[in-house]
Amino acid sequence: MQITINEKKDNPLLQRLEVSGRVKFDAETPSNAQIAESIAKELKSEISLCVVKNIYTEFSSQEAKFLVLVYANKEAKDKVEMMTKHIRKSVAEENKKAEEAAEAKAEEKKKAAEEAAAAKEAEAVPEETPTEEKKEEAPVEESKEEVKEGGEQ
Repeated sequence: MQITINEKKDNPLLQRLEVSGRVKFDAETPSNAQIAESIAKELKSEISLCVVKNIYTEFSSQEAKFLVLVYANKEAKDKVEMMTKHIRKSVAEENKKAEEAAEAKAEEKKKAAEEAAAAKEAEAVPEETPTEEKKEEAPVEESKEEVKEGGEQ
């Protein structure tokens, strides 16, 4: 894949560089990700700041025209670019995976803390030797008859 940049147009209002040119390829039309990667490498920018707007392949030719927007920073890109349905879906999936990973990590920490507390508790409590239980003797009540008989003597 050989990329030729025909035009670089700076757009300071939107904080981006608009790059158009041609790409020659051998087998199949390069994907948006491949074009963005090549442009980012050539312009010494981050791939996440490059947005491929279109790739127009010419019929029966191994060439295509492209338009790529390279933003100055992430804030400018988020401000200008619309979140399309497939981008929203991919962002939601990434957030869900990150949330699940955070939950799993928190659960592991909780289990580790419980195990540590159980181990600490087991060390702190010494084994008790069995002791004989003292039986309390209930006070014996003398019947009234026995008292009367005993008092008369």
